[in-house]
Amino acid sequence: MARFRFSLEDVLDYRRRIEEYRQREMNEVQRNIDYVEDLMAQARDQRDRCRRDLNAVAAGGGSFARQELYLNYLRGVDALIRRSEEHLDQLRIELERRRERLAQASRARRVLDELRRDELRSYLTAERRAEDKEYGEIAIRNFLAARREENA
Repeated sequence: MARFRFSLEDVLDYRRRIEEYRQREMNEVQRNIDYVEDLMAQARDQRDRCRRDLNAVAAGGGSFARQELYLNYLRGVDALIRRSEEHLDQLRIELERRRERLAQASRARRVLDELRRDELRSYLTAERRAEDKEYGEIAIRNFLAARREENA
């Protein structure tokens, strides 16, 4: 018999490509989340260092202008962290949306994988029956040839 070819192989390949694309989309958003989280961690570390410096300046009797400079910087870093948290929330919502799209693409591919397995099972069954039939015909011919030889 001919080699097995799934009748919807092109559609299955297309669904696999879509799934891979959705996976790449989700990974990209995850990388963005990781990047923003790293930047936020750096900003928090910088804020903590600046607060320690401000406390040292205040304890050492530093000028009001210098303390105000530290306070303004701290307000800016806090605002940056707040905006980054909002951005991070938006990225997480986008990640969930992309994850759902990936799950849909995976389900669509799995449906076709199941159809492919069913079609392969049918193909193998038909091939086995054809082989059994052929072997049966060979056995009958051999049996008849042996009978003719006995009778001759």
